Amino acid sequence: MFRSTRRARLTILASLFASVPLWAQQATDEPPAGEGLELIQRSCISCHDIYMITTKRKTPQQWAEVMDLMAARGAEVTPEEMQIIEEYLSQNFSTAATGSAATQNSASKH
Repeated sequence: MFRSTRRARLTILASLFASVPLWAQQATDEPPAGEGLELIQRSCISCHDIYMITTKRKTPQQWAEVMDLMAARGAEVTPEEMQIIEEYLSQNFSTAATGSAATQNSASKH
């Protein structure tokens, strides 16, 4: 019994330590500047951490669906601002974007 408890604790600790580099990387990867980022910082950060948003990868259609959901939940942005945010996210954090922030950040580390 003691061995299995100790093994479980070691497994949990090893998992936590293995994920530390991911946390550190997340904190240093700044999202690209732009009007969309400014709107996200103004309108979305009260409910969502910036890295929770910018670590997601979605198709442009999925980002549009997210924006529709946020509007339905009361996001305080105009339709024009929502379009700017959607375009920013689609351009920089899309599964389809070749020049996405994720691709640029990954390339700059090699």
